[in-house]
Amino acid sequence: MISPNPASIARSGLVLILVLAGLPLCAQMDLSGDWGIRMHEDQPWRGPGPELGEYEGLPLSLAGRLKALAWNASLNTLPERQCNPLPADDFTDFGNMRIWREVDPVTQKVIAWHEYTEWQAQERVIWMDGRPHPSDYAPHTWQGFSTGKWEGNQLTIFTDHLKMAPYERVGLYRSDKGTLLEHWVRHGNYLTIMLVISDPVFLAEPLVRTRNYELSLNMQMHGYSCTPTAEIANRAEGYVPHYLPGKNPFMLSATKRFGVPEAAVGGGPETMYPEFERVLANPATAHVLPPETPPASNGAAQVDKPESADLTVLPVQGGVYLLASDRGNTVVQVGEYSVLVVDTQVAEMAGKILDAIKQISSKPIRYIINTSADPDHTGGNAEIAKAGNSVGGQYAQFIGEQTASAAAIIAHENVLKRMSAPSGVKNPIPFEAWPTETFITPEYQMFNGEGIRVIHEPAAHSDGDSMVFFRRSDVISTGDVFSTITYPVIDQQRGGSINGIIAALNNIIKVTIPREKEEGGTYVVPGYGRICDQADVVEYRDMVTIIRDRIADLIKEGKTLNQVLAARPTLDYDPRYGAPTASWTKEKFIEAIYADLSRPKGK
Repeated sequence: MISPNPASIARSGLVLILVLAGLPLCAQMDLSGDWGIRMHEDQPWRGPGPELGEYEGLPLSLAGRLKALAWNASLNTLPERQCNPLPADDFTDFGNMRIWREVDPVTQKVIAWHEYTEWQAQERVIWMDGRPHPSDYAPHTWQGFSTGKWEGNQLTIFTDHLKMAPYERVGLYRSDKGTLLEHWVRHGNYLTIMLVISDPVFLAEPLVRTRNYELSLNMQMHGYSCTPTAEIANRAEGYVPHYLPGKNPFMLSATKRFGVPEAAVGGGPETMYPEFERVLANPATAHVLPPETPPASNGAAQVDKPESADLTVLPVQGGVYLLASDRGNTVVQVGEYSVLVVDTQVAEMAGKILDAIKQISSKPIRYIINTSADPDHTGGNAEIAKAGNSVGGQYAQFIGEQTASAAAIIAHENVLKRMSAPSGVKNPIPFEAWPTETFITPEYQMFNGEGIRVIHEPAAHSDGDSMVFFRRSDVISTGDVFSTITYPVIDQQRGGSINGIIAALNNIIKVTIPREKEEGGTYVVPGYGRICDQADVVEYRDMVTIIRDRIADLIKEGKTLNQVLAARPTLDYDPRYGAPTASWTKEKFIEAIYADLSRPKGK
């Protein structure tokens, strides 16, 4: 007979007391070790992945289905995509994993768990110290930002700030608005991870998956490196492989090869439940495109009173900072002796911008650069320039000492043309807000503690757009040729064009250099939205290019503008970029592309 262990009895008594008192049990597990992946379930799905065009059992939204059907495997041959790593929620289960803990040396509490995935050498940090998640304007990464807490014997992890990425290698994507909830449970030498992927763009309901691992005592982990290269010669610059709607040759492959019912192969939340048998009995009811309904929000955030807009200040990189609000983005660069400001938002934000600059640096504002003539980029010019101190300009000797002491305002000549008025005509824009230094060359170079290139992008958002590249800080301010909030605004009355937008996006991609695994390196600040890098610009470029090609194909088929609008060529991207603003809607975006592509050549 085995005698009872006194320590065991004491522990059991403590557990009973905690249960009776209604207190939570804290049974934190040690997750440390090398873990080998176990693919004993659904090996074809977890390894090679599902068949092309086969999505049954997945809760795809209409946008998610169209996005998947547009996907072409040749996309992975593009140099700007070859080194994209697996995101935190990818389910190609062939990577072993190492887990270790980071401990506070004083308290011995676990600050964070670190996860290293062997395939593509991805390291992820799960913070356990209660730190807040980053600002909405902060960069997104492939692994996102994760915080964890123990719930009994399972570690529950929440992850956001994820890049848009596929979770299956057949074009099934989770957007950068998606989040990840995980539960990690260890049972002896086995580790089970349950993931719940939520995405308001490409999923109609959360997607639940599991992974299984076994502890290994003799694991040999390896590193990973990737260098992109042109695998296919003579491709046109900016080429984006994709299938046009209804023209994916693999759409019904599973039906033809395996007899999967056509009503089921397209997926959707209904295919996850037993009640779907009713749909199989009446296939005509499956995947009917519903009529479009107006969004619940009419872009209220864009039409709020300007004085209510908050300003978020974030360091970007080097000497560059982002001052972000729902009125637009201002970029501030601190040089050796002075401060440079890119775009001044609307006039009502000027005071907040000046207050933020004072918190960043006590150096004088010497230069303002306008990336376009729009009021949300130039509205604060007069007040911010007046608060500055110029070192002189080409007009200083003519316009008096007081005005000459203001900061110089630099822009392309077309910006000055838009902001000024013909002689004898009253202009609502004050003279003090006009550019004082203009250029008509492809780029304008200057120095403020580092080399700065102001690159003109003709016929993009307008004919006066410029991008500002801070060479040492390795940051680009793009103005309105790039946004993470809306479809690109094409001001056709001022020389804007869809092909000019795409050319500008391709130029950003050429200038940017990722640090590694298509992440970090050159940071990109859009006219509106969060801090980005090359991979984010690539997704946006691909989206704009695909929509242009769809509309071009409909025009080739002889469709009228109303017929093109009815075809909804932006359907898969509308949940992400289609919310209307005070002056721009997805319908206006489609109309601008249609008018541009329908125009006779040479006009």
